[in-house]
Order: sequence, then C-alpha cells, then structure tokens
Amino acid sequence: MVEDLTTLAELEDLMREDGGAAILDFWSPTCGPCKAMAPGFDAVARELADEPIRFVRINTAAQAQLARPFNIHAVPTLLFVHNGEILDVRVGALAGPALAKKAQWLLRKSRGEGLLSGLFGRKQR
Repeated sequence: MVEDLTTLAELEDLMREDGGAAILDFWSPTCGPCKAMAPGFDAVARELADEPIRFVRINTAAQAQLARPFNIHAVPTLLFVHNGEILDVRVGALAGPALAKKAQWLLRKSRGEGLLSGLFGRKQR
C-alpha cells in the first residue's frame, strides 16, 4: 500500500533512526513522468505489501515544505531510505521492474544482507 505523506510529523517519523526501510516518491500532479511511473510504483508496493518496507508519496505541489529538507528540485525524485539514512537517490521516472529490483536491494540492505556482510558478518569457528 502506498502512503501519502502530508505533514512534517509524518516525515519526521519516517526518517527516525528506527524508521525502517522506505521509498519516498516526490512527485507533482503536473508531471508527466510522475504520472507514467505511478502505476508501477503502486504495483511494486502491492507486490511487497508483506515486506518491511514503506512506499510513500509526497506531492511537492501541495507539500513543498516536505521536499525542501531534501533539496528536491526535479520530479519525480525517489529516495531510498533505511533508518533515517538516505542510501540512494534517483531523479527521473523508474520503470516498474527497475523499481522492484531497487526495492529488493533496499530490503537486503535493511536486513544486513550483501557481499560484505556475508564475508565479514560470519562467526569465526
């Protein structure tokens, strides 16, 4: 499910140190690429509904104050966040399959999975 953030308190809650994994979509209703990306964003959110990841939209036309702290100057802009830390930023529309791949990457990061954790996270025998 996709959430619409409309208040600073909601954004602060999302960006807490224990806020978990989230993908923030900064968009505008007058943005063609934003409209084109929306169905894919919704589909990936539905596909990963049981996973510990939030899909969030922020309408920059209606909630410009929520975009300012992130210096959002173009839409769509996607932020990939884990526990308040921005791990990646993508400016421009991202197709559904590419977004799904990036969401899986964020989930692996949030679980501490990956090459380095595999190499260095193992217990010594």
